[in-house]
Amino acid sequence: MPISRPLRLVLLWLILIVCMILHFNYNVGKIFYGIEVARANAEGVVPFGTHLIRNIFYHLPLLWILILLFYHRASIRMGLFFISVIYTLSHAAHLVGELTQPDWSQGPLLSLTLLLSVVLSVEHYRYWRGGAALE
Repeated sequence: MPISRPLRLVLLWLILIVCMILHFNYNVGKIFYGIEVARANAEGVVPFGTHLIRNIFYHLPLLWILILLFYHRASIRMGLFFISVIYTLSHAAHLVGELTQPDWSQGPLLSLTLLLSVVLSVEHYRYWRGGAALE
């Protein structure tokens, strides 16, 4: 089904958000099997770093989607491409980190997340370099 590149990018960002939600749910879901999910030395306070990660990986992509829906200037397209590359690099680093303790749920999910992130970056590049045409 042919869809416009901006819509394709919106869908890819949404799918990545879903992947990140699943990643969190897989971690929390361990409690159903009696696996301790609390971090060592947890003090009952969510650390600032966790809030920062949530804002970067859950909330900012929603802002990128809003920008895609309403703005098509070359500088915006270029900026979103570079942002998508940063996300791809962070997904790659996270996958490598997870490989130290393989998980048969997280491994495939994070691999798929990285693949989707690479596709997102390629599509952002095409959108940036191809102009604002809605091909």
